Amino acid sequence: MDTRKGANDPEKVIDYQYIRNLKNKEVRKSRFKRTFSQRVFRIILICILVAEIIYLAGRGFQIAQYSNAFVLKDVVVTGAHKTDEDQVRSMIFATQRNTLQVDLKQIQLQLESQPWVQSTILWRELPGTIHVHIIERKPVAIVSTGHLYLVDPAGRVIEPLEEDAEYASLPIITGVSDIHNQGEIRSGLDFVDAVAADPEVLRKISEFHYYDKYNTIVYMKGYTFGLLVAKDGILPMIRKFANYSGFMKDNFSAQKIIDLRYDGQIVVKDAYKEQL
Repeated sequence: MDTRKGANDPEKVIDYQYIRNLKNKEVRKSRFKRTFSQRVFRIILICILVAEIIYLAGRGFQIAQYSNAFVLKDVVVTGAHKTDEDQVRSMIFATQRNTLQVDLKQIQLQLESQPWVQSTILWRELPGTIHVHIIERKPVAIVSTGHLYLVDPAGRVIEPLEEDAEYASLPIITGVSDIHNQGEIRSGLDFVDAVAADPEVLRKISEFHYYDKYNTIVYMKGYTFGLLVAKDGILPMIRKFANYSGFMKDNFSAQKIIDLRYDGQIVVKDAYKEQL
């Protein structure tokens, strides 16, 4: 018979794994609190450092703006042929004497409002130089509406044409109702572009007379009458006329219009008086 004390008491079992889990949980809680606090502290420290850097950079830029080290000494202009380079330099020097204070965006807007300037690229070369590269508009035709105007590929007027042999070979577009009617000018340029696929034919044409959006009257050098052609197939129509040009010139010089828009035939007409 077992007479030891507590022999009849229920056996008490100690779960050491459970105790270890409790201790580990407490350790993890403590470690998480320390880690979270450290992260918050690091974020605050980074924010303070970033703010300090921004302040010092801004302060440094303000000091540099008034420093003699960045005095504007030179403006280099490239790409200008019709634009006055001296005028561009004077414009920039008149705005600021410090390279960092020059408002490049404002200068760009001023330059691109000039007739010959299509676009510009500006940049600083520290300590004291501003570079300006100008891309100018290219005249592709002359539009006649009582006065002569140079126009670019988009149909925008560049400037009135004075006596300038440089542009004597450009195609002439007539029949446009108003120099501000870009729709009619662009339509006229579409005909020019279509013929330009054959430079030999283009050189023989003295005038493109705007008729409507889909048709135009072409005047060939050395002929008194015009050729009414459609935008679609304009080159084949003119080449068809070339096969009979001598005969037409000898027998129909008194006519005003030769209509080439019909397949297999050439139609002679007195005129489209309302268009001429």
